[in-house]
Amino acid sequence: MTSTKFETALNELLAACPHMLHSVIGESRLGRPLHALTLGTGAKSILINAAHHANEWITTPLLFRFMQETAAEFSAKPPQNITLHFIPLVNPDGVDLVLHSQEMHTWKANICGVDLNSNYPANWQKARLHKFSRGYTAPGPRDFVGPAPLSEPESCAMAAYTTFMDIDITVSLHTQGEEIYWRYMDFDPPGAADLARRFSSASGYALTDVPDESSHGGYRDWFISKFNRPGFTIECGLGESPLPFSQFDDMYKKVSALLRELFRL
Repeated sequence: MTSTKFETALNELLAACPHMLHSVIGESRLGRPLHALTLGTGAKSILINAAHHANEWITTPLLFRFMQETAAEFSAKPPQNITLHFIPLVNPDGVDLVLHSQEMHTWKANICGVDLNSNYPANWQKARLHKFSRGYTAPGPRDFVGPAPLSEPESCAMAAYTTFMDIDITVSLHTQGEEIYWRYMDFDPPGAADLARRFSSASGYALTDVPDESSHGGYRDWFISKFNRPGFTIECGLGESPLPFSQFDDMYKKVSALLRELFRL
C-alpha cells in the first residue's frame, strides 16, 4: 500500500466512519503527513502502529483492515473501556521507495537511510556500538541508527505523540517470524506477561526474547524503559521480508485475533 493509496483509503474510511477521529502528528522527511486515528472513549489508551520498516509495508494493510473492521463493529457505540490509537504508516517515504522500485525491495530504513526502529533513546549508544560492529556505520538500506536519538521526524513524531497521549500499551506490527517480543532488559511492566500470554494463545505466535545484539534503540524498548508499561513487537508472517501478499489472509487471521484481545482489557 503506497502512501497515495493509503491516503485514498484513509479518506474513504473517515467518510464512512465519522466516529473515528483523525489527526496529523507530523511529517516524513519528504513532507508526507503522518496520520493518527483514534476510536473509543476509555481511560486505557492503546497505540497500534505499523510500517516502521519500509520492506515490512504489508503491516500497513494488515492494520488498516483491522481499523476498518473495528470501526464498523463499533459504528453505533465506540468502545468505552479503551481508547484505540492507530498509526498505520510510520515510514511512508521508505514504503514508497520499496513499492516503486524492485531494486529497493530489501530497503528497511527511511528515505535518509536511518532505521527508524533503531532511532529511539533506549540505550541508543549501545545499539550504535552493536550496529557499527556489524558494519552499519552510515546511512543505508538497514540498521543505521542515525546521527542521534530521535534525529528523524518520523521517530520524533511517534515519541511525541506517545508521550502527549499518555499511552498505556503499545503494539508494533513488524515482519517476520510469527513471534511476540514483550520483554526489555529487566523491566517488568504490570500486566505485560499476562497480556503476552493471551496474545500468544490467540494467535499461535511464540513468545520470544530479542537477542541482545538486535535490542536497544527500538520504539518498544523506548516505551517500556521510559514508562514501565507493556509494549509489544509482533513479528507477523513467515519467510523473508518483504513477505508476499499471498500470505495476507493467513497473517490477518492470526494478527486480528491477537489484537482483539485488547478489547477485553
